[in-house]
Amino acid sequence: MFSLTACEQLQQGYYLTPENYPDVEIVSSTSTLIPTLPSPADSTATPVSTVRAVATATLTPLPPPTETATPEPTRIACTETEGVIIFDAFSSSYTGGTVNYRVYLPPCYALSGKRFPVLIMLHGLGAGMDDSQWDEMGLDEAANAGFVDGSLSPLIIVMPNGNDAGHENSYSNYPDVLVEELIPRIENLYCTLDHPTGWAIGGLSRGGYWATYIAFSHPDLFSRLGGHSPYFYDPESSAEKNPNNLVDGILGIGHLSIYFDHGKQDYPQVLEGVGDFVSRLRRQGIVTEYVINEYGDHTEEYWSEHAADYLAFYTAEWPHDLNDLPACVVEE
Repeated sequence: MFSLTACEQLQQGYYLTPENYPDVEIVSSTSTLIPTLPSPADSTATPVSTVRAVATATLTPLPPPTETATPEPTRIACTETEGVIIFDAFSSSYTGGTVNYRVYLPPCYALSGKRFPVLIMLHGLGAGMDDSQWDEMGLDEAANAGFVDGSLSPLIIVMPNGNDAGHENSYSNYPDVLVEELIPRIENLYCTLDHPTGWAIGGLSRGGYWATYIAFSHPDLFSRLGGHSPYFYDPESSAEKNPNNLVDGILGIGHLSIYFDHGKQDYPQVLEGVGDFVSRLRRQGIVTEYVINEYGDHTEEYWSEHAADYLAFYTAEWPHDLNDLPACVVEE
């Protein structure tokens, strides 16, 4: 397991100390001026008038102030072409156990001293599907390629293991584990942008179900939501944590950019579920980007083939140039 320190602690600004005070003349504020009074013997003397010639002052115009050019910030020349994957875990108070996750850090993350946008990507439900799924499908390689050719923003990708938080159960505390424990941990360990503009969440199949529920329940945390072949199950389900139960009359997601996709050969439940979900959103005046690809079923081959498309959506409004990201400065 690797560990990284989020940001270098930078020394606070210069403070003035006595040895650095400028040379000034100190005048005591308690000095008293005592006037000299004439003696009684001089009280009858006629004062002598004295006239003093006063010269006329000649004003010499001052030269205009010299403008000091603001130095251009030093641009980072990143020669790295690959990011790194960090394996980590934490003890959850909601599950009573350990929750594993992995983090992709972009090229020049440590070198740049910048704050990065964050994408949380959730995996599907099935044998072998865990925090490794997006990694093994090449999401990190697609991120590397997009960074190198400048087509994608450098970003942090967080891939939690939903199996450790009961994501198969619609009544589980999975959303609480992500929102209350994982996200604060990522913010503490890494240099991240602010919510909601610098954060996005997405997932495939069951992960798309949870990503939609979490984004709709916490719209203050995210600016973008993606569901890739999202499995919305039965719209009539009374499950407490069902995104279908949040659609009608939902408020506060006007800023949220939404992307759903699937292939034409996907399961009928997916085709019908996503189509119905999108229609209900549109009746609320919520526009979604809904992509039906000509080829593709409910497989990792399909999602892997479109990994770059997904990243293009998530990073569309984030800076693509590393130098345009804000500095990661933590003041003491």
